[in-house]
Amino acid sequence: MYRTILVCLNEPRRAAALTRVALAVAERHGAHLVGLHVAPDVFLGVPTEVSVDYIEQAQKQIEADAAAIQKTFRDVAGDSGLVTEWRVELPRGTSYEAAVSRHARCADLVIAGQPDGAAWRGGDLLTEVLLESGRPILFVPYAGTFERIGDRVLIAWNGGREAARAAFDALPLLKEARQVRVLMIDPPRGATAGLAPADDLAVALARHGVPIEAARTLSGDVAAGDTLLNAVSEYGADLLVMGCYGHSRLREMLFGGVTRHILEHMTAPVLMSR
Repeated sequence: MYRTILVCLNEPRRAAALTRVALAVAERHGAHLVGLHVAPDVFLGVPTEVSVDYIEQAQKQIEADAAAIQKTFRDVAGDSGLVTEWRVELPRGTSYEAAVSRHARCADLVIAGQPDGAAWRGGDLLTEVLLESGRPILFVPYAGTFERIGDRVLIAWNGGREAARAAFDALPLLKEARQVRVLMIDPPRGATAGLAPADDLAVALARHGVPIEAARTLSGDVAAGDTLLNAVSEYGADLLVMGCYGHSRLREMLFGGVTRHILEHMTAPVLMSR
């Protein structure tokens, strides 16, 4: 079970929805719920030469956003009966991403929001936390309502290390699911050194009481990321579990890749590990 859940609350307009998702997961596990807001650096992204008034107004807005997010977290989680904790951090000589990762490392599960298109910029926060925290992260789409996550789960399986890490990091959710499918896209022919078959994963998870089946599909002329999104829709999954950044981070940044494609176009919550 997840005993410590950290929800990253970046902006006031999404704080309530993310807190509700985190609260629903925390209630199922009797978890300690931590709300975290790391305030951005007032100088980040501003022109080289700015007036003192501009800086003062920007700082006031940062403080107002932090106060609004804290109030939302308290209001939504206050009557839950769970033990909750609020953390706010102002940047002090460290990057925004590093500060979030530091808090994330001491959580069983991290919950964060998918960035909208205008805020993507290569997914700076997401990629940094994915690579540096060492924790599973549940990303919640910015569009849609998700009252319960994990009744019908799709596991993306390629037999590699990252996929294995994600599958077993998701085990507390998988054990509560009604149906789970492990899906291998374009499975290799014959035995492949170092890659575990989908059937083996299904058997291993079934020993934990997971109601699971193994499946395979061919992508054909469709990109792997779109094939996976299509599978989520066809299966009616309310949670996708997958590893991330199987290739080098540089290659993913330059050429895209399945990780980035899913993060940009997810239609259901996605639990990722690396």
